[in-house]
Amino acid sequence: MIYITAITFTAWLLTLTVGQNLVLIGGNLRDDNTPVWEKMAKLAGGPNVARIGVISASNANTPEGDRVIGNFARLGVKVISIPVNETRANDSLVVSLVMEQTGIFIVEDSEDKPASFWNRFTSLIRPVDLPGEPPMGVVCYESPSYKRQNLLDALRPSGIDSPVLRAIRSVLKKGGMVAGNAAIMSKSAVIVSGDSISALLTGTRFISSPRVHFSFRKEGGLALLNSDYVIESHLSEKGREVRTIRTLLESNTSRGIGIDENVALVVNNPLSLPVGKVVTALGAKSGVFYVDVSSVPFVSMTNALYENIVFSFFTVDDSLDFTSGKVIYPSWKKSMAGIEEFKSAIPSDDILSLAWPSQWRQTALQLINCNEMNVTSHSPSSIVPLVPGIDIVFDRTGAVGFGAHLPDNFSNIYVISFQGMSASVKVLRIL
Repeated sequence: MIYITAITFTAWLLTLTVGQNLVLIGGNLRDDNTPVWEKMAKLAGGPNVARIGVISASNANTPEGDRVIGNFARLGVKVISIPVNETRANDSLVVSLVMEQTGIFIVEDSEDKPASFWNRFTSLIRPVDLPGEPPMGVVCYESPSYKRQNLLDALRPSGIDSPVLRAIRSVLKKGGMVAGNAAIMSKSAVIVSGDSISALLTGTRFISSPRVHFSFRKEGGLALLNSDYVIESHLSEKGREVRTIRTLLESNTSRGIGIDENVALVVNNPLSLPVGKVVTALGAKSGVFYVDVSSVPFVSMTNALYENIVFSFFTVDDSLDFTSGKVIYPSWKKSMAGIEEFKSAIPSDDILSLAWPSQWRQTALQLINCNEMNVTSHSPSSIVPLVPGIDIVFDRTGAVGFGAHLPDNFSNIYVISFQGMSASVKVLRIL
């Protein structure tokens, strides 16, 4: 006769009610983005079942952690704070607490390390690295780069898993949900600082000072996604497409993912055969950028000419197989071949702009929805600082597009996805 204890039965029940999922958040996830918050709660087991721990690299919970707790609590989910500094990351009691959860949400917001005068001083002289007060009504906002480093140093110092990180991975293996800023989740390089222009000019004959220096963490992130992808957040809104491309080339990684703000990529089976599905706010046109640099010539970095960059863009309900690169579109999206809306695309005069976000995305979407095969955009040069002009050419000859009005019965929003567009990036001379 087989006897089943209440604890064993509960553990078995949880394996039926939750799935092994990693939720990659693109940054600035709004409190009112109901589809994403409800999706995370459901994947952790839902009301009366889910137990979600909010982890921060600190001695106590942080303002961002408090917001996360409030959002889950409103959904009827049991949620607690689990502060994890470098000491507590090795504490067996903290490990046990993490193991009791059916879901984990990791926030980058952290307290300064002891004797962190240098971090505080450099944050004052590098204002672009310090976004100031977090925006109201969002989580996974852009924290200073040293806070990202604090979190990674606490959970995975020098690329070695701490006991708490092993416990988080165990939560996933048991069928739980783990969520947080997409940029820290990969085992590949993690971008720490710099914008697209400083990344592009690093290693060339051009000078990008006084821009924040482009840098990335070679040891990688938390390795909660078992695929070799560089992952970026705040992608379109901060014009980080070229920054992602440069990181791929520098780190010898072929493929990358960039996720727009207020968007999530929900990855099933992240530790084995990951497949991600795009989840957005209601009525959103934003999505996920996919790029492959395996055909870019090796000499591109020193020659300041990047050719054969293949990229795609996926929107709500699209699914990506991380292993094969295959994409599955929902049945309500249809091929756009032969039904393009416009005669020509409108090039951007400042495609890497920080002041006018999403220029890359908008230009590419216009091209896939017109009768032309290519479009050339520019990024202007500047004498101070010494920044050259940049030409970026998109070619849709080998691309396929899918689009449709959202099937929500109340909006008339048309969303577009595409695969296989190519780009070349050429650095020109300074004025």
